[in-house]
Amino acid sequence: MTGRNINVYFREETYSKIRSLIGRREISRFINQAVETQLQQKERQEKEELRQQLITGYQLRAKNTKLQKTLQVYGEMSCQDLFSKPTKKKNNE
Repeated sequence: MTGRNINVYFREETYSKIRSLIGRREISRFINQAVETQLQQKERQEKEELRQQLITGYQLRAKNTKLQKTLQVYGEMSCQDLFSKPTKKKNNE
């Protein structure tokens, strides 16, 4: 397993608890697992927040009648309408 050494500061009480519960040779593994667990929770929380933002945005757009009308017009247009050059109307017409 590859990794990186870092210095981490623990209060003496915290270090003593870790050392007594885990044992001196397993501290790195314990801390690594604890950090990975916290990172996974943070990622799940961020995904859920994004999901909620997307739902809220979708609901707001679904209620926006002006946007719905515009989208309906675009939906009725053909590709030829979208890619053709606009022509200028003559004043006499």
